[in-house]
Amino acid sequence: MKLYHYAPLDNTVLSDGLLSTAKLKKDLSCYVRRAGSNEREMILQWLDKTFPGRSRSVSCLTEPIKWQGNDPVLKSIADTSALFSFEGEALVNSGEVEAVWCKDGSQANGFAEKFYPVQFHEIDVSPLPWEKCNSDKGVLYAVIRHYLIVLKSGVLPPQYLRLEKA
Repeated sequence: MKLYHYAPLDNTVLSDGLLSTAKLKKDLSCYVRRAGSNEREMILQWLDKTFPGRSRSVSCLTEPIKWQGNDPVLKSIADTSALFSFEGEALVNSGEVEAVWCKDGSQANGFAEKFYPVQFHEIDVSPLPWEKCNSDKGVLYAVIRHYLIVLKSGVLPPQYLRLEKA
């Protein structure tokens, strides 16, 4: 089963792999309000309270974005990001994966997130409702079912990744 991840065009994914939040050296301001802190360590602790290992996870989709003419932010992500794919089964069989969690909904701006653990073979690959995305209402990915792959090392190794679109 092929899974997908969008990354900035300027990235080191093919050399360094996909880095989890715990491994990234980027600003974590997108979590400040929900975590109740702007301290990196407190944000990582908050992430892991939502489910074990969340700070060591990478997010993925079951299909590339299918822009429906509805949300300019979604179109911008699809048009200005690199798209990577990986074969989930190969990654799971490698022993790199600790757990798989599904995020299937949240309130606007990421509050009241809904997570539940799944086995790899339970990943739902039915079409995603891209037409429901509305960044003006804070529901860009909140309405799109996606998966968080918890990695033992916090890194999805580059040998599993393929560049689909630069």
